[in-house]
Parts: sequence; C-alpha cells; structure tokens
Amino acid sequence: MDRSATDTASQATSLAADLTRRSASNLWFVGRALPSRKRKLFEAAYATMRVVDDFVDDTFLARGPVERAETRQAALSYIDQWEQAAVAALDGYIAETGDPRDDALFDALRIAAVGSDIPCRPWNALAEAMRFDVTEGRLTTWQDFEAYCDGATVAPAAVFLHVLHADATTLHADLTAAALFDKARAMATFCYLVHIQRDFAKDHARGGQLLTVPQECAGGPPLPGSGPDACLPVLTALAERAAVYREMAKVDLAAMSPDLAVRERGILEALFGIYEGLQDDLNRDPMPCEEGRRRVTARLRETLLDRLGLA
Repeated sequence: MDRSATDTASQATSLAADLTRRSASNLWFVGRALPSRKRKLFEAAYATMRVVDDFVDDTFLARGPVERAETRQAALSYIDQWEQAAVAALDGYIAETGDPRDDALFDALRIAAVGSDIPCRPWNALAEAMRFDVTEGRLTTWQDFEAYCDGATVAPAAVFLHVLHADATTLHADLTAAALFDKARAMATFCYLVHIQRDFAKDHARGGQLLTVPQECAGGPPLPGSGPDACLPVLTALAERAAVYREMAKVDLAAMSPDLAVRERGILEALFGIYEGLQDDLNRDPMPCEEGRRRVTARLRETLLDRLGLA
C-alpha cells in the first residue's frame, strides 16, 4: 500500500472512530475497552449503521408531512444504496455512493473487516427497518414491534456480539448470523425498550414521530400535546415489557459468559448493567427531565466501569 493509500485508510478509520465517539452512546462508552483491532471493527460497523439511522431520524422524519411525501422515494433510494455499499465493503470491495463521508466510512469498514467472518445480515436487517420508518409503517401488535426490533436494534447488537466473541487476531467468531441474532435478541430488545422509556418525554414533545410503540401498548402513543397522565399508561406497559426482556437477557448473558474472554465478558456485563440501572431509575421517575437522565447515565457508566476494571 502506497503512502497516499495509507493516509486515506487512516483518515477513514479516524472518521469512523470520531463519529462513534460523538454519538456518546453506551455502546461507544463500553466499546472503548475493546482490544485495538476489535475496537476498529466495532467503530467502523457502528459508524456505517449510525449514518443511515441518523439520516432517517434526524433528516427525513424531521421534515413536514408534505416534504416527507415528496422526498420519500429519494430516501428509499439512499437506503438501497447504503445497503449495497455495506455488502460491497464486507465483501472487500471499495464502495462508491457519491457521498464522500459515507464512502470513507464504508472504506473503514472494508479495511477493518479484512479476514473477519462478520455476516452482512445485520446491515440487511437494519436497511429493512429503515425502509419501514421511511414508509411510515405502523406497529399494531407486540409481534410487529419485535419484528421491527430485529432490524432496528438486534442487528447492531449482533454486530457487537460478533466483535466480543471474535478472536482478537483473526476477527473470526465462528458464529452464524442466525446464532448472533438469537444471542442478541433479548438483551437488545430490553435495551431498546429502556431507550424508548428514557427518551419518551423528549420524543413525545417533538410530536411523537420517533415513538416506536405498538398500538396494543395501552392504546399506542399518546396524542401530541397530551400531559403526563396520558403518557403514564404507555410508560407503565413499556416498563412491564422491558422487565420481561430483562429477565430473558439475564439468562442469555449467563449462557454467553463462559464463551467470552475476561475483558469482553466485563464489557458486556457493564453494558447490561448500565441499562439495568437506567430502568431501575426510570421505574422511580418515568418522565424525567433530559438533564437529569444524562446525570444518571454518567454516574452509572463511571461506577460500572470502575467496578469492572475497565475505566
């Protein structure tokens, strides 16, 4: 590899790391403790997934109804192009989307995934969830919600579990896509439900466009502008559902632990512990202010990482 190619690769890797860091997500927080090669794969994968999710949530769904209708086909085309670029990168090819930032992120993924057996199914599943959002699909039952979760939250979690299970040198996890999704499903759905609870007040105030709540959950999302009394039945139903997945996730975590190295096991336990602490806090105060939630999250993060020796 010549000097210019090396510099380009370094810039792509740095861009993926920076985007992941700026997300300030709990995955980013615990992912900092990964060994170098595994961390680069996680950051590149996370960054490519983040850009399409941010496009849908912060760009497309932030538009008014008329503009969304006018730009829906272009948004779907972007998702198609994003998915094709992800598959190409994982297959070792240079992706060309026409967007320099996206191209750089997919190049970081291509470089980081060399030698890995990471499957492309998580990117395919996420693309399906993003199409559902852009077409403004509606969730009627909890079964609909769980099917949507497979793309929206289980897919990224499956990537993270691949990274945790993978050999630090070869990046081989020797796990099928189906096995990764099965291992990730309960924990990812629990964490997603906690996210919905945590961001409920903010998303409701925005008009409810980002509230992912099935209609059978206490009658579905409350009407925009309705007060806390209208929100509490939905929040209660979400908390009850999250509690079920929390117990399922504990069983899955115990089953996975013997297969993980000590550091990787600690990372997963730290991540799960953050969400357990958040849910406990949300059960005490279902509609907290955003600043209060940030303080709680920061305290949980520092306490757990210090206890696990990952700080």
